[in-house]
Amino acid sequence: MRNERLPSNSTSSDTCIITKENQFFLFMIRLRRATEEHEIAIFFNISQSTVSRIIIAWTRFVYSVVSSISIWPSKTQVQQNLPFEMKKKILHNPQAQQDTWSTYKNTNTVKALVGITPNGVVSYISSLYGGATSSIAALVGITPNGVVSYISSLYGGATSDRSLLNMIGAGSLIELLEPGDTIMSDRGFALDNQHSHIKLIYPPFLQGKSQLPPSKVIETRVIARHRIHVERCMGRIKNYKLLSGVIPIKSIYLVNFWFYICTFFTIFDEPLVKII
Repeated sequence: MRNERLPSNSTSSDTCIITKENQFFLFMIRLRRATEEHEIAIFFNISQSTVSRIIIAWTRFVYSVVSSISIWPSKTQVQQNLPFEMKKKILHNPQAQQDTWSTYKNTNTVKALVGITPNGVVSYISSLYGGATSSIAALVGITPNGVVSYISSLYGGATSDRSLLNMIGAGSLIELLEPGDTIMSDRGFALDNQHSHIKLIYPPFLQGKSQLPPSKVIETRVIARHRIHVERCMGRIKNYKLLSGVIPIKSIYLVNFWFYICTFFTIFDEPLVKII
């Protein structure tokens, strides 16, 4: 990890009396509980302007650290940490082996099994511009054992699920995926034709029928069993109340940083799926 300097104390006297540990604690209170700045100021016996400066400084510092850490796992790491149910299916089901076979690597891989929920995984509504409601969407990926492995930037709520998935360029999910990789999503996501080297798994559609055939019912149940881990991961992100609260207009430029930091911090929670 590169050497990052802790936020320096300003010349404000009330900032100087707060230790670095308490400044970080203050920052986490804001993220986790969405406590208003004026309330935090009372709690720490400092001015609201000082609270604001501390939050901005720590946001920039923490983001500079966590964004420099690669969270995209190697194929070996994913295979070593596959959930027992998925490992058993791949080892004993010829169709599953075929589905995860990579002609590029000549080996079985599910490195990019990614969970995606409606509205681009995590969406939240905040009150902006005098009460106007705006929606912001992002794409989050998790490994088969429930650990966050991809965090996109935030986009406007009008961005479609398909557009989120098919974005290309530095930092995009598509650029990280390799031929033969498989991703799992909800309905509404689709891969463009130029990404035919990647397989997308999603719940079957009725397609005008009154009910699904038995094989599709089983497929839906299998997807649902894995999808629950995605929902639990998204719930952990939403535990950071700042992401679902009202964001002051003065802090809009920090939202992308806060989203990345909060999502990254879920990596330190207890594993969602136990590895046997």
